[in-house]
Amino acid sequence: MKCFEKPSVYWNPYLETLNPKQLEDLQYKRFKEILGFAYNNSPAYRDLYESVGITPDSIRCFDDIKRVPVIDKNFFDDRFPLNSFYGNSLAVPEQDVVFFHQTSGTTHTPLRQPDTIEDWYWWAECWAALLWAQGVRETDRVLIAFNYNLFIGFWGAHYGCEKVGAEIISAGGLSTQQRLEKITELGVTAVITTPTYAFRLLEAAREKEIDMRSGPVKRIICAGEPGALIPSTKNELETQWNCDVFDHVGATEVGAWGFECSQKPGGLHVNESMFLTELLDFDSHEAITGPDIYGYLVITAFNRKGRPCIRFNTNDIGCWQESACPCGRTYRLLKGGVQGRIDHLIKARGTFVTPAAIENIINDEKKLGREYLIKIGEKSKTLDLIVETASELDVSEYQSVKNDLEEKIYNKTFLHFNITLKPNGELPRNELKSKRVIDLRKDR
Repeated sequence: MKCFEKPSVYWNPYLETLNPKQLEDLQYKRFKEILGFAYNNSPAYRDLYESVGITPDSIRCFDDIKRVPVIDKNFFDDRFPLNSFYGNSLAVPEQDVVFFHQTSGTTHTPLRQPDTIEDWYWWAECWAALLWAQGVRETDRVLIAFNYNLFIGFWGAHYGCEKVGAEIISAGGLSTQQRLEKITELGVTAVITTPTYAFRLLEAAREKEIDMRSGPVKRIICAGEPGALIPSTKNELETQWNCDVFDHVGATEVGAWGFECSQKPGGLHVNESMFLTELLDFDSHEAITGPDIYGYLVITAFNRKGRPCIRFNTNDIGCWQESACPCGRTYRLLKGGVQGRIDHLIKARGTFVTPAAIENIINDEKKLGREYLIKIGEKSKTLDLIVETASELDVSEYQSVKNDLEEKIYNKTFLHFNITLKPNGELPRNELKSKRVIDLRKDR
Protein backbone atom coordinates (compact mmCIF):
# COMPACT_ATOMS: atom_id res chain seq x y z
CA MET A 1 0.00 0.00 0.00
CA LYS A 2 1.36 3.42 -0.89
CA CYS A 3 2.19 5.79 1.92
CA PHE A 4 0.24 8.96 2.59
CA GLU A 5 1.42 12.11 0.86
CA LYS A 6 3.91 13.96 3.05
CA PRO A 7 3.86 17.73 2.60
CA SER A 8 7.22 18.16 4.35
CA VAL A 9 10.69 18.12 2.77
CA TYR A 10 11.63 15.87 5.71
CA TRP A 11 10.70 12.22 6.10
CA ASN A 12 10.52 12.74 9.88
CA PRO A 13 10.27 16.50 10.54
CA TYR A 14 10.57 16.11 14.31
CA LEU A 15 13.74 14.01 14.37
CA GLU A 16 15.47 15.76 11.50
CA THR A 17 15.19 19.22 13.08
CA LEU A 18 15.97 18.51 16.74
CA ASN A 19 18.24 21.05 18.36
CA PRO A 20 21.70 19.80 19.46
CA LYS A 21 20.72 19.32 23.13
CA GLN A 22 17.57 17.39 22.23
CA LEU A 23 19.55 15.25 19.81
CA GLU A 24 22.24 14.46 22.37
CA ASP A 25 19.60 13.51 24.95
CA LEU A 26 17.93 11.21 22.43
CA GLN A 27 21.24 9.61 21.47
CA TYR A 28 22.20 9.02 25.10
CA LYS A 29 18.82 7.38 25.80
CA ARG A 30 19.03 5.15 22.73
CA PHE A 31 22.68 4.25 23.37
CA LYS A 32 21.82 3.14 26.90
CA GLU A 33 18.99 1.00 25.56
CA ILE A 34 21.06 -0.83 22.94
CA LEU A 35 24.00 -1.24 25.32
CA GLY A 36 21.72 -2.80 27.95
CA PHE A 37 20.11 -5.05 25.36
CA ALA A 38 23.49 -6.28 24.10
CA TYR A 39 24.84 -6.79 27.61
CA ASN A 40 21.84 -8.86 28.66
CA ASN A 41 21.42 -10.89 25.46
CA SER A 42 24.74 -11.25 23.61
CA PRO A 43 27.42 -13.41 25.28
CA ALA A 44 30.14 -11.78 23.17
CA TYR A 45 29.21 -8.25 24.22
CA ARG A 46 28.72 -9.25 27.85
CA ASP A 47 32.18 -10.88 27.95
CA LEU A 48 33.74 -7.81 26.33
CA TYR A 49 32.13 -5.34 28.72
CA GLU A 50 32.78 -7.40 31.84
CA SER A 51 36.44 -7.70 30.83
CA VAL A 52 36.80 -3.92 31.15
CA GLY A 53 34.46 -3.45 34.12
CA ILE A 54 31.55 -1.90 32.15
CA THR A 55 27.87 -2.51 32.86
CA PRO A 56 24.87 -0.56 31.55
CA ASP A 57 24.75 1.27 34.88
CA SER A 58 28.31 2.52 34.27
CA ILE A 59 27.07 4.85 31.53
CA ARG A 60 25.57 7.73 33.51
CA CYS A 61 25.98 10.57 31.00
CA PHE A 62 26.70 11.14 27.33
CA ASP A 63 30.42 11.63 27.97
CA ASP A 64 30.64 8.13 29.51
CA ILE A 65 30.01 6.58 26.08
CA LYS A 66 33.71 6.98 25.25
CA ARG A 67 34.49 4.44 28.00
CA VAL A 68 32.76 1.68 26.02
CA PRO A 69 35.28 -0.39 23.99
CA VAL A 70 35.47 0.13 20.23
CA ILE A 71 35.02 -3.03 18.16
CA ASP A 72 35.83 -3.96 14.55
CA LYS A 73 35.07 -6.80 12.13
CA ASN A 74 37.32 -9.14 14.10
CA PHE A 75 34.99 -8.86 17.09
CA PHE A 76 32.26 -10.60 15.09
CA ASP A 77 34.67 -12.92 13.27
CA ASP A 78 36.38 -14.14 16.43
CA ARG A 79 33.05 -15.11 17.94
CA PHE A 80 32.00 -17.74 15.40
CA PRO A 81 32.22 -21.00 17.39
CA LEU A 82 31.63 -24.13 15.34
CA ASN A 83 28.42 -25.01 17.16
CA SER A 84 26.69 -21.75 16.23
CA PHE A 85 25.74 -20.34 12.84
CA TYR A 86 25.97 -16.66 13.85
CA GLY A 87 28.29 -16.93 16.83
CA ASN A 88 28.21 -15.43 20.30
CA SER A 89 27.50 -11.89 19.12
CA LEU A 90 23.92 -12.89 18.23
CA ALA A 91 21.54 -11.26 20.71
CA VAL A 92 18.24 -12.95 19.82
CA PRO A 93 17.14 -16.59 19.55
CA GLU A 94 18.26 -17.92 16.18
CA GLN A 95 14.65 -18.63 15.18
CA ASP A 96 13.97 -14.88 15.41
CA VAL A 97 16.38 -14.22 12.53
CA VAL A 98 14.35 -13.77 9.35
CA PHE A 99 16.92 -12.21 6.98
CA PHE A 100 20.38 -13.49 6.15
CA HIS A 101 22.95 -11.36 4.33
CA GLN A 102 26.71 -11.20 4.31
CA THR A 103 29.38 -8.58 3.82
CA SER A 104 30.84 -8.22 0.34
CA GLY A 105 34.28 -9.52 1.30
CA THR A 106 36.00 -6.46 -0.20
CA THR A 107 38.08 -5.82 2.95
CA HIS A 108 37.57 -8.97 5.06
CA THR A 109 36.39 -12.54 4.83
CA PRO A 110 32.60 -12.28 4.34
CA LEU A 111 30.71 -12.01 7.64
CA ARG A 112 27.22 -13.42 8.17
CA GLN A 113 24.67 -10.78 9.06
CA PRO A 114 21.49 -11.74 10.97
CA ASP A 115 18.43 -9.45 11.11
CA THR A 116 15.06 -9.80 12.77
CA ILE A 117 11.84 -8.52 11.21
CA GLU A 118 12.05 -5.48 13.50
CA ASP A 119 15.61 -4.88 12.31
CA TRP A 120 14.37 -4.96 8.75
CA TYR A 121 11.63 -2.40 9.42
CA TRP A 122 14.41 -0.24 10.85
CA TRP A 123 16.56 -0.72 7.70
CA ALA A 124 13.60 0.35 5.55
CA GLU A 125 13.09 3.44 7.73
CA CYS A 126 16.76 4.44 7.35
CA TRP A 127 16.53 4.12 3.57
CA ALA A 128 13.17 5.90 3.39
CA ALA A 129 14.69 8.92 5.15
CA LEU A 130 17.55 9.16 2.67
CA LEU A 131 15.37 8.52 -0.41
CA TRP A 132 12.95 11.23 0.70
CA ALA A 133 15.83 13.66 1.30
CA GLN A 134 16.95 13.06 -2.28
CA GLY A 135 13.52 13.75 -3.73
CA VAL A 136 12.11 10.26 -4.32
CA ARG A 137 8.32 10.26 -4.01
CA GLU A 138 5.46 7.84 -4.61
CA THR A 139 5.19 9.12 -8.18
CA ASP A 140 8.68 7.79 -9.01
CA ARG A 141 9.50 4.60 -10.88
CA VAL A 142 12.81 3.32 -9.50
CA LEU A 143 15.09 0.81 -11.21
CA ILE A 144 17.53 -1.05 -8.97
CA ALA A 145 20.27 -2.14 -11.33
CA PHE A 146 21.60 -5.21 -9.53
CA ASN A 147 21.00 -8.79 -8.60
CA TYR A 148 20.98 -8.16 -4.86
CA ASN A 149 21.54 -11.79 -3.74
CA LEU A 150 23.50 -11.81 -0.43
CA PHE A 151 24.55 -8.14 -0.54
CA ILE A 152 22.40 -6.14 1.86
CA GLY A 153 22.61 -2.63 0.40
CA PHE A 154 20.20 -2.93 -2.49
CA TRP A 155 17.73 -4.98 -0.43
CA GLY A 156 17.63 -1.99 1.91
CA ALA A 157 17.02 0.30 -1.06
CA HIS A 158 14.21 -1.97 -2.27
CA TYR A 159 12.30 -1.88 0.99
CA GLY A 160 13.00 1.82 1.48
CA CYS A 161 11.38 2.52 -1.91
CA GLU A 162 8.46 0.33 -0.86
CA LYS A 163 8.04 2.33 2.34
CA VAL A 164 8.13 5.64 0.46
CA GLY A 165 5.58 4.23 -1.98
CA ALA A 166 7.70 4.45 -5.13
CA GLU A 167 7.26 1.85 -7.85
CA ILE A 168 10.16 -0.63 -7.88
CA ILE A 169 11.74 -2.32 -10.90
CA SER A 170 14.11 -5.04 -9.75
CA ALA A 171 16.48 -5.41 -12.70
CA GLY A 172 18.79 -7.98 -11.12
CA GLY A 173 18.49 -10.71 -13.73
CA LEU A 174 18.78 -8.40 -16.72
CA SER A 175 21.83 -7.65 -18.83
CA THR A 176 23.20 -4.12 -19.09
CA GLN A 177 21.52 -3.70 -22.47
CA GLN A 178 18.18 -4.93 -21.13
CA ARG A 179 18.41 -2.50 -18.23
CA LEU A 180 18.95 0.37 -20.65
CA GLU A 181 15.93 -0.74 -22.64
CA LYS A 182 13.76 -0.89 -19.50
CA ILE A 183 14.84 2.61 -18.46
CA THR A 184 13.52 3.97 -21.73
CA GLU A 185 10.55 1.63 -22.18
CA LEU A 186 9.17 2.11 -18.67
CA GLY A 187 10.04 5.77 -18.20
CA VAL A 188 12.28 5.12 -15.20
CA THR A 189 12.73 8.32 -13.17
CA ALA A 190 15.33 7.11 -10.66
CA VAL A 191 18.17 4.58 -10.83
CA ILE A 192 19.89 3.10 -7.78
CA THR A 193 23.38 1.86 -8.62
CA THR A 194 27.08 2.26 -7.91
CA PRO A 195 28.97 5.13 -9.56
CA THR A 196 31.02 2.54 -11.47
CA TYR A 197 27.94 0.92 -12.94
CA ALA A 198 26.34 4.26 -13.79
CA PHE A 199 29.35 4.81 -16.06
CA ARG A 200 29.06 1.26 -17.40
CA LEU A 201 25.46 2.01 -18.43
CA LEU A 202 26.70 5.13 -20.23
CA GLU A 203 29.34 3.08 -22.08
CA ALA A 204 26.70 0.60 -23.21
CA ALA A 205 24.39 3.43 -24.24
CA ARG A 206 27.11 4.99 -26.42
CA GLU A 207 27.73 1.64 -28.08
CA LYS A 208 24.05 1.59 -29.11
CA GLU A 209 24.06 5.32 -29.91
CA ILE A 210 21.57 6.06 -27.13
CA ASP A 211 21.77 9.55 -25.63
CA MET A 212 20.92 9.21 -21.94
CA ARG A 213 20.74 13.01 -21.60
CA SER A 214 17.35 12.95 -23.30
CA GLY A 215 16.08 10.00 -21.24
CA PRO A 216 13.51 9.96 -18.43
CA VAL A 217 15.92 9.58 -15.48
CA LYS A 218 15.72 12.52 -13.05
CA ARG A 219 18.04 11.26 -10.33
CA ILE A 220 20.69 8.60 -9.74
CA ILE A 221 21.17 7.39 -6.18
CA CYS A 222 24.58 5.88 -5.63
CA ALA A 223 25.33 3.15 -3.13
CA GLY A 224 27.86 0.39 -2.56
CA GLU A 225 31.07 2.38 -3.12
CA PRO A 226 32.35 5.97 -2.79
CA GLY A 227 32.57 8.29 -5.77
CA ALA A 228 29.32 10.22 -6.13
CA LEU A 229 30.66 13.05 -3.93
CA ILE A 230 34.01 13.31 -5.74
CA PRO A 231 33.42 16.59 -7.62
CA SER A 232 34.74 15.41 -10.98
CA THR A 233 32.85 12.12 -10.79
CA LYS A 234 29.58 13.78 -9.78
CA ASN A 235 29.91 16.45 -12.46
CA GLU A 236 30.60 13.93 -15.22
CA LEU A 237 27.71 11.70 -14.24
CA GLU A 238 25.28 14.62 -13.95
CA THR A 239 26.39 16.02 -17.29
CA GLN A 240 26.20 12.74 -19.20
CA TRP A 241 22.90 11.64 -17.66
CA ASN A 242 21.43 15.16 -17.44
CA CYS A 243 20.07 14.44 -13.98
CA ASP A 244 20.86 14.86 -10.29
CA VAL A 245 23.32 12.41 -8.73
CA PHE A 246 23.26 11.72 -4.99
CA ASP A 247 25.52 9.82 -2.64
CA HIS A 248 24.76 7.74 0.42
CA VAL A 249 26.90 5.67 2.76
CA GLY A 250 26.20 2.53 4.76
CA ALA A 251 27.64 -0.81 5.79
CA THR A 252 26.25 -4.30 6.26
CA GLU A 253 27.24 -4.36 9.93
CA VAL A 254 26.01 -0.81 10.62
CA GLY A 255 23.11 0.20 8.36
CA ALA A 256 22.40 3.09 5.97
CA TRP A 257 23.80 5.82 8.19
CA GLY A 258 24.56 8.83 5.96
CA PHE A 259 23.05 10.60 2.96
CA GLU A 260 23.35 13.58 0.67
CA CYS A 261 20.20 15.69 0.54
CA SER A 262 18.59 17.49 -2.39
CA GLN A 263 20.46 20.71 -1.50
CA LYS A 264 23.80 19.01 -2.29
CA PRO A 265 25.71 20.77 0.51
CA GLY A 266 29.05 19.19 -0.42
CA GLY A 267 28.82 16.56 2.28
CA LEU A 268 26.74 13.77 3.79
CA HIS A 269 24.21 14.19 6.56
CA VAL A 270 24.72 11.72 9.40
CA ASN A 271 21.35 10.23 10.38
CA GLU A 272 21.91 11.13 14.02
CA SER A 273 18.53 10.02 15.35
CA MET A 274 19.22 6.44 14.18
CA PHE A 275 23.00 6.30 14.70
CA LEU A 276 25.69 7.70 16.95
CA THR A 277 28.57 8.65 14.66
CA GLU A 278 31.86 9.54 16.35
CA LEU A 279 34.94 10.93 14.63
CA LEU A 280 38.10 9.89 16.47
CA ASP A 281 41.69 11.08 16.13
CA PHE A 282 44.02 8.63 14.36
CA ASP A 283 46.62 8.70 17.14
CA SER A 284 44.99 9.83 20.39
CA HIS A 285 41.61 8.22 19.63
CA GLU A 286 39.92 11.19 21.26
CA ALA A 287 36.71 12.64 19.82
CA ILE A 288 37.07 15.27 17.09
CA THR A 289 34.33 17.90 17.32
CA GLY A 290 35.76 20.75 15.23
CA PRO A 291 35.61 21.08 11.44
CA ASP A 292 38.25 20.14 8.85
CA ILE A 293 40.17 17.71 11.08
CA TYR A 294 40.35 14.20 9.65
CA GLY A 295 39.76 11.11 11.75
CA TYR A 296 38.20 7.67 11.60
CA LEU A 297 34.50 6.95 12.02
CA VAL A 298 33.07 4.84 14.85
CA ILE A 299 29.34 4.17 14.62
CA THR A 300 26.60 2.77 16.85
CA ALA A 301 23.30 1.62 15.37
CA PHE A 302 20.60 2.34 17.94
CA ASN A 303 17.87 -0.07 16.91
CA ARG A 304 19.67 -3.13 15.49
CA LYS A 305 18.79 -6.07 17.75
CA GLY A 306 19.70 -9.29 15.87
CA ARG A 307 23.39 -8.53 16.18
CA PRO A 308 23.94 -5.15 17.82
CA CYS A 309 26.54 -2.81 16.37
CA ILE A 310 27.98 -0.73 19.20
CA ARG A 311 30.95 1.60 18.71
CA PHE A 312 32.01 -0.17 15.52
CA ASN A 313 35.17 1.07 13.81
CA THR A 314 34.16 1.37 10.17
CA ASN A 315 37.75 2.15 9.09
CA ASP A 316 36.27 5.05 7.10
CA ILE A 317 37.94 8.47 7.08
CA GLY A 318 36.12 11.79 7.26
CA CYS A 319 35.94 15.26 8.78
CA TRP A 320 33.11 17.46 10.00
CA GLN A 321 31.86 20.31 7.85
CA GLU A 322 31.59 23.71 9.53
CA SER A 323 28.66 25.21 7.62
CA ALA A 324 25.10 24.08 8.19
CA CYS A 325 23.00 22.73 5.33
CA PRO A 326 20.39 25.06 3.81
CA CYS A 327 17.89 22.18 3.91
CA GLY A 328 17.33 22.93 7.61
CA ARG A 329 18.26 19.50 8.96
CA THR A 330 20.22 19.77 12.17
CA TYR A 331 22.17 16.56 11.53
CA ARG A 332 25.90 17.17 11.19
CA LEU A 333 27.61 16.94 7.80
CA LEU A 334 30.68 14.96 6.80
CA LYS A 335 32.60 17.28 4.50
CA GLY A 336 32.96 15.67 1.10
CA GLY A 337 31.51 12.46 2.49
CA VAL A 338 33.70 9.46 3.31
CA GLN A 339 37.23 10.19 2.11
CA GLY A 340 38.52 6.63 2.00
CA ARG A 341 39.54 3.85 4.33
CA ILE A 342 42.32 3.73 6.91
CA ASP A 343 43.68 0.53 5.36
CA HIS A 344 43.99 2.31 1.97
CA LEU A 345 45.61 5.42 3.40
CA ILE A 346 48.88 6.46 1.74
CA LYS A 347 51.11 8.60 3.98
CA ALA A 348 52.94 11.53 2.35
CA ARG A 349 55.13 14.01 4.24
CA GLY A 350 53.11 13.83 7.44
CA THR A 351 49.73 14.02 5.69
CA PHE A 352 47.62 11.35 4.04
CA VAL A 353 46.41 10.72 0.51
CA THR A 354 43.34 8.65 -0.33
CA PRO A 355 42.41 6.90 -3.58
CA ALA A 356 39.61 9.48 -3.93
CA ALA A 357 42.22 12.24 -4.32
CA ILE A 358 43.90 10.29 -7.13
CA GLU A 359 40.53 9.60 -8.77
CA ASN A 360 39.69 13.30 -8.78
CA ILE A 361 42.94 14.09 -10.63
CA ILE A 362 42.36 11.31 -13.17
CA ASN A 363 38.78 12.37 -13.83
CA ASP A 364 39.86 15.93 -14.60
CA GLU A 365 42.03 14.67 -17.45
CA LYS A 366 40.00 14.54 -20.67
CA LYS A 367 42.51 12.21 -22.33
CA LEU A 368 42.07 9.54 -19.66
CA GLY A 369 39.27 7.05 -19.07
CA ARG A 370 37.55 6.32 -15.80
CA GLU A 371 39.05 2.95 -14.89
CA TYR A 372 42.20 2.82 -12.77
CA LEU A 373 44.01 0.58 -10.30
CA ILE A 374 46.41 1.57 -7.50
CA LYS A 375 48.98 -0.94 -6.24
CA ILE A 376 50.73 -0.16 -2.96
CA GLY A 377 53.94 -2.13 -2.49
CA GLU A 378 55.43 -3.52 0.71
CA LYS A 379 56.17 -0.81 3.28
CA SER A 380 54.74 1.70 0.78
CA LYS A 381 58.08 1.72 -1.05
CA THR A 382 56.45 1.44 -4.48
CA LEU A 383 53.26 3.03 -5.77
CA ASP A 384 51.91 1.88 -9.11
CA LEU A 385 48.99 3.44 -10.96
CA ILE A 386 47.41 1.73 -13.97
CA VAL A 387 45.00 3.99 -15.87
CA GLU A 388 42.90 3.55 -18.99
CA THR A 389 43.13 6.18 -21.68
CA ALA A 390 40.17 7.82 -23.37
CA SER A 391 38.89 5.74 -26.26
CA GLU A 392 40.03 8.23 -28.92
CA LEU A 393 43.59 8.72 -27.59
CA ASP A 394 46.32 7.72 -30.05
CA VAL A 395 49.25 5.70 -28.73
CA SER A 396 51.62 8.44 -29.90
CA GLU A 397 50.21 10.69 -27.15
CA TYR A 398 50.71 8.21 -24.30
CA GLN A 399 54.07 9.50 -23.11
CA SER A 400 53.05 13.16 -22.90
CA VAL A 401 49.78 12.24 -21.12
CA LYS A 402 51.71 10.05 -18.69
CA ASN A 403 54.26 12.78 -17.94
CA ASP A 404 51.49 15.32 -17.37
CA LEU A 405 49.64 12.97 -15.01
CA GLU A 406 52.80 12.20 -13.03
CA GLU A 407 53.44 15.92 -12.54
CA LYS A 408 49.87 16.72 -11.47
CA ILE A 409 49.75 13.86 -8.96
CA TYR A 410 53.09 14.87 -7.46
CA ASN A 411 52.12 18.53 -7.21
CA LYS A 412 48.91 17.54 -5.42
CA THR A 413 50.15 14.69 -3.19
CA PHE A 414 53.99 14.84 -3.08
CA LEU A 415 53.97 11.19 -4.12
CA HIS A 416 55.74 9.58 -7.05
CA PHE A 417 53.66 6.94 -8.86
CA ASN A 418 54.90 4.51 -11.51
CA ILE A 419 52.21 5.12 -14.13
CA THR A 420 51.13 2.68 -16.81
CA LEU A 421 48.56 3.67 -19.44
CA LYS A 422 46.27 1.03 -20.90
CA PRO A 423 43.98 1.25 -23.95
CA ASN A 424 40.34 1.97 -23.16
CA GLY A 425 38.41 -1.17 -22.25
CA GLU A 426 41.39 -3.21 -21.06
CA LEU A 427 40.80 -3.05 -17.31
CA PRO A 428 37.99 -5.26 -15.93
CA ARG A 429 34.49 -3.84 -15.40
CA ASN A 430 32.49 -4.61 -12.27
CA GLU A 431 28.74 -4.49 -11.74
CA LEU A 432 28.94 -4.06 -7.98
CA LYS A 433 31.98 -2.73 -6.12
CA SER A 434 35.09 -1.88 -8.11
CA LYS A 435 38.40 -2.91 -6.58
CA ARG A 436 40.50 0.21 -6.98
CA VAL A 437 43.36 -0.61 -4.60
CA ILE A 438 45.65 -3.63 -4.27
CA ASP A 439 47.53 -3.20 -1.01
CA LEU A 440 50.62 -5.36 -0.50
CA ARG A 441 51.85 -3.59 2.61
CA LYS A 442 52.80 -5.69 5.62
CA ASP A 443 53.65 -2.77 7.88
CA ARG A 444 50.10 -1.66 8.70
